[in-house]
Amino acid sequence: MTVSSAVRPPKLEIFVDGSNFNLALMHDGFGHSVDLNLLATRLSREHHFVKLHYYTSPLPDAHSPAYRRQQKFFDQLRRSRRIELVLGRHEPRWDDSGRRYHVEKETDVNLAVDMVSGAYEDRFDVAMLVAGDTDYVRAIRAVQARGKRVVWCHLPTQRHTHQLAQLCDEKRELTAKFLRTCALGAHVR
Repeated sequence: MTVSSAVRPPKLEIFVDGSNFNLALMHDGFGHSVDLNLLATRLSREHHFVKLHYYTSPLPDAHSPAYRRQQKFFDQLRRSRRIELVLGRHEPRWDDSGRRYHVEKETDVNLAVDMVSGAYEDRFDVAMLVAGDTDYVRAIRAVQARGKRVVWCHLPTQRHTHQLAQLCDEKRELTAKFLRTCALGAHVR
């Protein structure tokens, strides 16, 4: 078989809603930090991996230890050629008693726009969506209208998002066993 007649594996881009993913990890009691490079490697088997896009927002309190840990994490992501970090923002709000809290803004829109534009620019054949949020339904439909496949990757606590399960071309549960192979310090086999 010549190189030109070989079947090329489908191009894959992975889209991770970081806050949604981390909340699901905590809810599922997963006690390890996930190495996103390993996650990309594990998810992209049988595909030609292009890029993992990670969407989140910086924490609002720049003086907190959590903010400093998050910035170190962002620095690690920025050093990877395989990962694109896309940041939104936190917007202050006040509840009825006057207490201030923050709402993450732009993350869902950034992810949806990038997924749809990637489909229209033919950057991928398959989009993997790592999220448990039905806000992405219209983006998924737009990607599929371009003839692209969408795989929904979810954690066990997110499996009841029936709308995503029915809409996507395939679904894949990210079990604790699978995620342990993607934990920081795990080795690729």
